[in-house]
Amino acid sequence: MLHLFRAATAQNIGWSDAICTALQLVNFWQDVAIDLRKDRIYFPRDEMARHGVSEADLFAARADAPFRELMAFQVSRARALLESGAPLARAVAGRSGFELRLVVEGGLRILEKIDGVRADVFRHRPALRGPDWLLMLWRAAARYPR
Repeated sequence: MLHLFRAATAQNIGWSDAICTALQLVNFWQDVAIDLRKDRIYFPRDEMARHGVSEADLFAARADAPFRELMAFQVSRARALLESGAPLARAVAGRSGFELRLVVEGGLRILEKIDGVRADVFRHRPALRGPDWLLMLWRAAARYPR
């Protein structure tokens, strides 16, 4: 898309990469339970080990302290990536820039919801609902003033 808008600078591509990577991570953490039902695990093994979480713990849907710590680490990483790429939303003009701001805010809102269920994504899949969209619209307008 950056090429279509003649905005494919090295800086913008870096911001875009950060946003795209973060959104994929957000999707992984949002869908842990769904992916486990398909025998898919997207947590890096070394990070699971560092936090004391095994595959058996995941399949048992243990949202215990070690799992919450692992998720806090993953959520923090995704949030940092989204925030590091957020300047792209100001660099792209017009409707596309605003839509990009909503995308960033959507990712951040899902991460807030993961925090809100204390990382128990086994029993509470975070999803955006009507009130979330109003909040995201407000944040997209307020956080990125022109």
